[in-house]
Amino acid sequence: MEIQTTKEQNSKMDSSPLISVIMSVYNEEAFIYDAIKSILDQTENDFEFLIVDDCSTDKTVEIIESFKDERIRLIRNDENLGLTKNLNKALKLAKGKFIARMDGDDISLPDRFKIQTKFLNDHPDVMLISCNTSTFGEQILVSDIEGTPEELACTMLLRPVLAHPGFMFRRELYSAHGFTYDEHFRSAQDYDLASRVIKQFKIGVTPEVLLLYRNHRGQVSQNPSMKQTGFADEVRKRMLEDIGVRLSESEYNSYRKWAMESDADIKDYKVCKRILRRILSASKELKDGAVLEKNISEVISYDPVILKKRLEKQYYKWILRTSGKKHLPALLGINPVEYVNILKVASAMTRSKKTRQAIAHQIQEAIRL
Repeated sequence: MEIQTTKEQNSKMDSSPLISVIMSVYNEEAFIYDAIKSILDQTENDFEFLIVDDCSTDKTVEIIESFKDERIRLIRNDENLGLTKNLNKALKLAKGKFIARMDGDDISLPDRFKIQTKFLNDHPDVMLISCNTSTFGEQILVSDIEGTPEELACTMLLRPVLAHPGFMFRRELYSAHGFTYDEHFRSAQDYDLASRVIKQFKIGVTPEVLLLYRNHRGQVSQNPSMKQTGFADEVRKRMLEDIGVRLSESEYNSYRKWAMESDADIKDYKVCKRILRRILSASKELKDGAVLEKNISEVISYDPVILKKRLEKQYYKWILRTSGKKHLPALLGINPVEYVNILKVASAMTRSKKTRQAIAHQIQEAIRL
């Protein structure tokens, strides 16, 4: 069943909009007004706004219908389908040149669409992007995601690098190349999608903070279940196995600690250093044309120099952000090059932290207003 916020809406949308915004909502009455308003207030206003309501039982629908804006298109489910299926449902209806994601409890800053569409127009070889984000609510944390498409792809061996609510991608990714969300994944569907995209296309991230990600106790990401963690594990393991790296359960438990930058025992840091070397070796063999069980066209051929620099940087960051810094001599040995490299990472982290603190202060002031 589909309910539109204005009569004869489709007749007013004969030409395709620049952007199709897709949002899935369920019982978002506490936050949905601000989320919608942040989209309607975008400085780039050539868009359609597809909102799929997943059988909300609160005032979510009533609030959505209170907006009298012809760009909004409300689709109401007859049964609860979940986020992944709802996003695919919206994709089928989208007409825009670009597809933008949005969640019902977040806030897009006014220039988000303007900056993201410019980025995609300036980088025609990039298919999928996101932006840097800041949490707000119970705590304020500013992300510092950066890198070339190749560097971002390398980092994805550890974790997703693109914030899902900030996704923007070319519609042709779906219409011409058949990419959809895998409905097996009830969470980590963004990680899975991006992990498949990077096998064929480039991804990117805008340096600006363009989305405020609400931090509250009710959200799924604040209450991760073993099954939700398992979905991310599934993607991570698949990416490793694609290049011929298969880890034991014990090895993977250590690797997960690195991926999540959680505290660890010294044995975990040492295990992950060995895994890092295995990844580099396996990737080099693949680059040199070694035959894997999978078809060569189904895996990524990482640049060995970029992969080494990127993974070592992530490894050093993990050490510096956790108890690993207490074990530097044992982890780095007597190699002076490693000490120079970790000092460079530490210096960059300090500069990044100062920048992010300044942004966080600006956000706090803006929220108070």
